[in-house]
Amino acid sequence: MPLDYEEAGRLTNDPVSRLLLTGQAQTLREAEELYLDNCLPEVIQLLESPLSDEELARHPLMVMLRAHGSRSWEEATE
Repeated sequence: MPLDYEEAGRLTNDPVSRLLLTGQAQTLREAEELYLDNCLPEVIQLLESPLSDEELARHPLMVMLRAHGSRSWEEATE
């Protein structure tokens, strides 16, 4: 039975996995970058939440943001 990418994407709530499973991204790095390009509203919600600094630092989205950093963006603007 062939893999239906649209159906596979509905099997998970993880947005990065969904990008991979639906074929919108070819690699994990690409999927994470696509997700991070569109997650600003979620970041703002997290920053406005009552989470402590330690809890924010452990949140998967914040961990992913730190892992990707802004170095390539900064270099592209110079």
